[in-house]
Amino acid sequence: MVKRKLKLFFTCILFLFFTSILYANPNIDQWQESEKTYKDLINEGFEVKSYAINNIETANGLYILLFVTVLQKDNEIYECQEYQTMDKMIETLDMMLICKELVQPYERGLGT
Repeated sequence: MVKRKLKLFFTCILFLFFTSILYANPNIDQWQESEKTYKDLINEGFEVKSYAINNIETANGLYILLFVTVLQKDNEIYECQEYQTMDKMIETLDMMLICKELVQPYERGLGT
């Protein structure tokens, strides 16, 4: 019985010690926004390695289409995300394109 309580005590102490030294920074990112477009990347020799489409229908009848493309040239990788909002008549209401480059992890801050 005493052995069991000691084991539980040491387990709790180890748990508290290790959880107190762990630190996760929510501001670390490895995708840095770029001004480049699909056209820029293709002209620079990047190739499409992956492509995915997802669509969401909202409660008010709008459709949100999400296109994600991964492009690569040697060790450089970009992920481009295109968001398109359409109404019931399939007319585009809004469209946005963001390309991000894979970089060494960095700490995000204001204006980055």
